[in-house]
Amino acid sequence: MAKELPGNSIHELYQRVHKNLIKLIRSELEPYDFSRGEFPLLFKLIKKGDGLTQKEICEKLHVSKSTTSKIIKSLVKKGYLRKEKDLEDKRASRIFLTDKKDEIEDLIKEIDEKAENKMLKGFDAEEKSDLRDYLERILENLAS
Repeated sequence: MAKELPGNSIHELYQRVHKNLIKLIRSELEPYDFSRGEFPLLFKLIKKGDGLTQKEICEKLHVSKSTTSKIIKSLVKKGYLRKEKDLEDKRASRIFLTDKKDEIEDLIKEIDEKAENKMLKGFDAEEKSDLRDYLERILENLAS
C-alpha cells in the first residue's frame, strides 16, 4: 500500500507555487495580445539572444516541437519574430526577433521582475542564493 503524502508535501507546494506564478503572469499579460506560451519564448530570446533553431528553443523552454511551432507561427504573424533558413543546415530555420521587440522588451523584463519580486518578497540575498542552488540541484536530480 502506498504511503499517503501529507497536504503540504514539497511536490504539492511546488505545484501550488507554479499555478500561482502562471496566474500572476496571465494577469500581467491580460492587457496585451500575448498568450501565456508566448511570454517565455519572447523572454528567452530577449534576455539570452536570438538566432536559435526551433529545436534549440524547444530544449531551452522544455516544450514540445508542435507547441513551439505554434508559438513561433503566432509571433511571426504578430510581427515579433522572423524565420531564416540556416546557412549550414538547410532543413533548419533560425528564429530572430524583429525591430518590433523594442515595443515590448521593457514590458517583458518588467513582468519577469515583478513576478520574481513578488515570489521572493522577504527573502534576503543568502536565502535567494540558497533557493537557486536547491532548485538547480532538484533539476539535476530529475534530469539524471
